Amino acid sequence: MPALSSEHKLPPIVEVMGLPVRSLLVDELIELVVTRARNGQRTRIGYCNAHTTNLALDDEQLNADLAAMDILYADGAAIVWASQLGEHTLPERMTAAGFFNSFIERAAAAQLKFFLIGGEAGIAETAAISMQAVDSGVRIVGTQHGFFDESDAACVVETINDVNPDVVLVGLSTPRQERWVQQNADQLHAPVLWCVGALFDYFAGREQRGPSWLCDHGGEWLYRLWEDPAGKWKRYLLGNPLFVGRAAKWGWERRRHKHESNNNVTNAPGGDA
Repeated sequence: MPALSSEHKLPPIVEVMGLPVRSLLVDELIELVVTRARNGQRTRIGYCNAHTTNLALDDEQLNADLAAMDILYADGAAIVWASQLGEHTLPERMTAAGFFNSFIERAAAAQLKFFLIGGEAGIAETAAISMQAVDSGVRIVGTQHGFFDESDAACVVETINDVNPDVVLVGLSTPRQERWVQQNADQLHAPVLWCVGALFDYFAGREQRGPSWLCDHGGEWLYRLWEDPAGKWKRYLLGNPLFVGRAAKWGWERRRHKHESNNNVTNAPGGDA
């Protein structure tokens, strides 16, 4: 295993609906990941958005896997909005499909090596070619499709370790990717394990992003719903209102708890009259 370093400490956590989300800007996340990979600091990275949070609230294992990430970042505008209902507000949303070109360029300059795992057969390879088109200096040392049996997990880990990457990008979809990272973190030699969801599909041209004006204002889900209504209607038309209701309840309960705590302090012996 790579030697651990005490450099580049993690940023503070903002609790959002029970999940420990790191307070980060996109540029800070990019620099943090590159530096920790270069220094050999063991780092598990995940993301949360309205969909993954809904799943986590109904799935104790997923909730635990997300909470155990060293870096959990706000993938959607919904998480930033929900943070405003708590004590601290997250600075911005960070969607990998939107910032990953910048990360590739920074990682190429740092000479980091990548392994891509996930997607249907051929998707990771196509995504790797597209990433190399962003910056020819990016070093992708291997790929693996995501349709492997769990009985083959040890062989997959061995394949990854044999090529010694600095960063393993894991696109196995939620909750499988989070579980896979947590189960195999101790066996994998790569310092950085990063859950990336459908990122490979974007680089392979299987999925398209919405126009920047829509994405920048939290409306990318509308474009994705329009592009794939049959596949996305439950996630957005049912999931988004469910998330809003859960976030509102969480915010109200936090405010009530804070109000009751303040009253208890005021009414305690020696408290203010």
